[in-house]
Amino acid sequence: MQVLLAIILGLASNGGPAVINGGFEQKDQLTGMPSDWSFTSLPGGKNLVCYGTESVETNGRKSHALVISVAADHPSERVAYNAHQDLTKLVPGKTYRVSANVRTQGLTTLPMVVVQCLDETGRKYLAFARSAERELSGDLIEWERVKADISVPDGTTVARLRIGIPAEGNAGGKAVIDDVVVDELK
Repeated sequence: MQVLLAIILGLASNGGPAVINGGFEQKDQLTGMPSDWSFTSLPGGKNLVCYGTESVETNGRKSHALVISVAADHPSERVAYNAHQDLTKLVPGKTYRVSANVRTQGLTTLPMVVVQCLDETGRKYLAFARSAERELSGDLIEWERVKADISVPDGTTVARLRIGIPAEGNAGGKAVIDDVVVDELK
């Protein structure tokens, strides 16, 4: 019976695409940052954005979430700050939904989820999907789910997931992001 359970669990974990550390629970021992994620900043402008984690509670469950904070003195530039990773096991011809829970403090725009399908060079975009853009009239105190649906075209070798916030209009604000997942749509 234990062998059968191990086989079933192995098949489930090897199945479809997955976000690695989508709950931001695992941290790099050297940096303290969420492992398996990369983070963007402007060249010479690391002081303009701060990435980290904070403890959160959802439905009585304590966990960690990613926090992205834009500096209060950020210049009015059109740039987005995001955590990103390359997704594996996305199959050309299939459609997927990538989603995340978000909360905000001091932001004027909703955080975003973006998926970019790239060719073998990693430079040519074959498909692009972004969650709906929306202006915020106040802080999101309760979790809200943002999502982007993408149909993976033939020739895709890299599917890059980005989650984050635009800096423009969001100086001094922060996004809290948690529970990033990818699901195949039927």
